[in-house]
Amino acid sequence: MCTALHALHIQGRGGRARRVGPGSTGVTINTAIRKTVRGATPVVAVAATLVAGLTACGTAKELSAAEKASGAFDRIGEAKSLGVTFSVEATPEQVLAFGRATDAPTEPEAAQQLSGLKLTVAMSADKPLKDLDAFRNARTKGKEFTPDKSLRVSYALADRTGTKLVEYRQVDAQAYLHVDAKGLVKLVGGDESTVDELSRNLNSDLKAARDVLAGKWVTFDLQEFANEAKKSDAAKGGAGASEAPTVDPEASKELFNTLKDVFQRTVTVEDKGRKDGKDHLWVSAPGRQVLDEISKAVKPLTAKFPGQLDRLLALDPTGVPEGKVGVDLYLKDGTLSSVDFDAAQLEPKAGPGVTFPVRLAFDRTSPAVDAPAGATKMSVAEFRNTLMTLAMDGFRTPRGGEFPGSGPAFGSGADQPTPLTDAQLKELSAAGMQQEQAIMYNRFGLTFAEIKEIAQKKGDASAA
Repeated sequence: MCTALHALHIQGRGGRARRVGPGSTGVTINTAIRKTVRGATPVVAVAATLVAGLTACGTAKELSAAEKASGAFDRIGEAKSLGVTFSVEATPEQVLAFGRATDAPTEPEAAQQLSGLKLTVAMSADKPLKDLDAFRNARTKGKEFTPDKSLRVSYALADRTGTKLVEYRQVDAQAYLHVDAKGLVKLVGGDESTVDELSRNLNSDLKAARDVLAGKWVTFDLQEFANEAKKSDAAKGGAGASEAPTVDPEASKELFNTLKDVFQRTVTVEDKGRKDGKDHLWVSAPGRQVLDEISKAVKPLTAKFPGQLDRLLALDPTGVPEGKVGVDLYLKDGTLSSVDFDAAQLEPKAGPGVTFPVRLAFDRTSPAVDAPAGATKMSVAEFRNTLMTLAMDGFRTPRGGEFPGSGPAFGSGADQPTPLTDAQLKELSAAGMQQEQAIMYNRFGLTFAEIKEIAQKKGDASAA
């Protein structure tokens, strides 16, 4: 089965914006971020993946444009370092216009915060990334988790000024976390002084939580977390990792040819010449038709791939526009440089002139990921206590207010999720999600159904 083909579920949760208080844009920016990240990010990924699937699987090698795209994707893995950045390219004015058009009006301050928001993933190793076991065996099942010391990874969320609001690094099986709590509060339109109040009122034994709020680096051992997870599975009576079912090579070939046929008939790659010193390719496909044809094509093959095609079949074609959806690919020296996508293509209410551009940029010269100096060591117990405190009591200020993004301040009525019940927490725990994590998701505006879906997707990923 072609490794370039993946299925992502595209969905969004609406909700009219509401001002939380004088000068506050908490709900507005949360709604805008949720709408953008949960809508645009998967679509950009799907669009890029369709191109990768079309070209890497050799479906249109006779086309020079497709050959360029194929080589561009292939060369990414040849580098020893890689940076991938998702960014909101929409201007504040475009964010405001998009909100008005889609019945999700955005406050000017929120539009300023959302415009230019960036999420960057960086990877580095001592050999080409494509040769690492972490990539070659990424979907191997039946092995207990062992942190990969050959790959160093970082994730960073930054605002329009480049200030990193959250950063996570993984180096030599050690995880490092840094949070600009005040920056995050400002992002959602809250009062930065609540961070200081929260820190002063933490229990004395929560030094790690206080360090996190103070913007200090903290570190924890990934193997320790893996061992704790193994103990937890054993306590629940889990059977541990099982070997992946063997797939008949002929069945894989049949699935490959089935998908190949769909892409050949629906995906178009056009060479648009050069722009700003880069090769410009336009990739388009009738979104709803593609998903519908994929679902119908793979359904007869489900028995040959037990549990492995469920996510493809779960895709809802009616959630995608009937017309063509396209992305712009830019290649520099034959290597993929960026993927540009207009998220407004997905909104039926976004009329002519309404755009919401986002971008995926690739950098093969990204600096190596290094461990930060002076990080505070955090145990598994401290980490859990910190999460629980911030998710439960920590988001409430001493004055009885709410930390932006939690509790009643997040929304009201249909936009405010119902608190999780004990029965729901048990169900999520049985699905493999820790209770404190579920509570934290709920506090940040996710419903039980959405949290359950996250747990199920994590289960699918580990079982695939």
